[in-house]
Amino acid sequence: MAKKKSNKYDIPGPATPKSDPRSVADTTADKPSDNFAVTREFIESVVIAIILALLFRAFEAEAFVIPTGSMAPTLMGRNKDVLDDMTGFQYQVGSSVEVDQSTNRVTGQVVAAIDPLYRRVTDVSELRSSTGDRIIVNKFAYHLSDPERWDVIVFKNPENPHINYIKRLIGLPGETVRIHNGDIYVRTGDDGDFQIARKPVKKQLALLQPVYDTDYPCEPLEAIGFPDRFEEFLPQEEQPTEPERTWTRADQDAKVAYASKPNGQEIGWLRYRHLLPENGSDTTYWTAAQRGLPIDGDEARRHLSQLITDFNAYNTYMSSFSGPPQRSGEWGMHWVGDLTLEATLDIASDQGTLILDLVEGGVHFQCEIDVASGQAVLSADSAEIRFDADQPIEGTTPIRGPGQYRVRYSNSDDELRLWVDDRLIQLNHPATYAPTGEVVPKWSEEDQGDLLPVGIGTSDVQLTATSLRVLRDIYYIASDSNLDGMMDYGNESHPGWNQPSLHRVLRIMRSPAEWGTTELFNSRREVLFDLEQDQFFPLGDNSAHSKDGRLWPSGERYVPRRLMIGKAIFIYYPSSTNRPFVHAPNFSRMKFIR
Repeated sequence: MAKKKSNKYDIPGPATPKSDPRSVADTTADKPSDNFAVTREFIESVVIAIILALLFRAFEAEAFVIPTGSMAPTLMGRNKDVLDDMTGFQYQVGSSVEVDQSTNRVTGQVVAAIDPLYRRVTDVSELRSSTGDRIIVNKFAYHLSDPERWDVIVFKNPENPHINYIKRLIGLPGETVRIHNGDIYVRTGDDGDFQIARKPVKKQLALLQPVYDTDYPCEPLEAIGFPDRFEEFLPQEEQPTEPERTWTRADQDAKVAYASKPNGQEIGWLRYRHLLPENGSDTTYWTAAQRGLPIDGDEARRHLSQLITDFNAYNTYMSSFSGPPQRSGEWGMHWVGDLTLEATLDIASDQGTLILDLVEGGVHFQCEIDVASGQAVLSADSAEIRFDADQPIEGTTPIRGPGQYRVRYSNSDDELRLWVDDRLIQLNHPATYAPTGEVVPKWSEEDQGDLLPVGIGTSDVQLTATSLRVLRDIYYIASDSNLDGMMDYGNESHPGWNQPSLHRVLRIMRSPAEWGTTELFNSRREVLFDLEQDQFFPLGDNSAHSKDGRLWPSGERYVPRRLMIGKAIFIYYPSSTNRPFVHAPNFSRMKFIR
């Protein structure tokens, strides 16, 4: 077999990583006495990586390096690994801008980043940048079968065949691809309606990005009275006295915990509010936290509660190439309604009802679980939602009275899914649906709607909830030109919303009373891409920072079959994580590529 030469990808633009912080080594646990163990782990991992690379190479595979982050969170390019000193949360910020792509010379430094949970600016000037993931590409895969949608593919850049690109395959030959409201729709032929392209389960989980995680509280903010993001919610006229509340905060074992108690047939709700102390310019609350000055929590709720957006910490690098540091990241300009809730539930009751609730466009998508039998029923509370099944959607879960259960409930690509203890629950019918109209955020005094988009409800159930996580789906920006600043506002019906200012968008995101009157959400554009035979349409996972098929010259926004190289299948040498003694790869991310 001919000997293959290693290659590198030249992929423009940084990308948005998502790695589960639980899977990343906590640098605060490393001590001098652990130096030998860390070094040994590093050496053993390198040996394993070399063996794997040689084995894969023998089977028509080749090893490559990802220099930039247009495919993060799936694949990370050159980046800095950041450990937030207030919360212990670990994340990555892109640093590909430090390197001149034409000469490969380091020309500057990334000096600051913004964390994804609290939006605090962090100095990263002392952190070293690591090279990107090393991956294995199966160059024989598409000789045996055709590429499939959602594959991570490797191909020669149609604009410059000497450069290799890596993206995710979105459109197949003969299709028309439509990008709208962050989702992908496809149609075969000129007739028929567009159908949403739903991600397979493993792809969906791989593309989730963190919004909030109660395992990483910010103690300085809590000390000054900054509101908790998870709180019991009741309409204003029904506010009970403290002893009558269903939910209370009851931290245990150094973890944030929320406890519910039986309350008869009434449903008590613990709901998530997207409440950020940093809103893009005002740092009042961080200043108060640093000085230990108490704040008005109710005022913070009123002014800082907002919609969940496509914010990506990876894209928030601040550089010092010339003059003072420049902020190059984006604050998240697009509302994301496709959300996922995860929680560990310690149930003490042998009966009662548990309800998981996700809100999108004012519609409550609920999963009601009978704690005694484990039977789950999924539903929506709006006639504007048409489920494909014409009968109740049900499934049986392993929840049977007292015990500890890890639950995950998602609303993504117009489909509801439920997991218990990492096992996908099989339903009698897929919980797929189609909205009858445009999906826009909604709010009212009676129903806070998308302002409180995630909830856990109980009726006559005693339980304790810990490790609550809110995650969001990937958002594909409907852009077909670099000139629009990678925003999908300003369609033909609403040209006045083309290129709205960051300040204007953020103000609307924090103004629920305006959601029913603003034209911002109705102005979201759509873009269409037609594919002929042997043409494939690729997109990067970091939609805001990916030069993919959307931005190539008109008429050439596809990859011809002849330029396809293969399928990315394995991360054999992940990008490094910062440790006190060894700048070692984060081998917890050594895995098959989804």
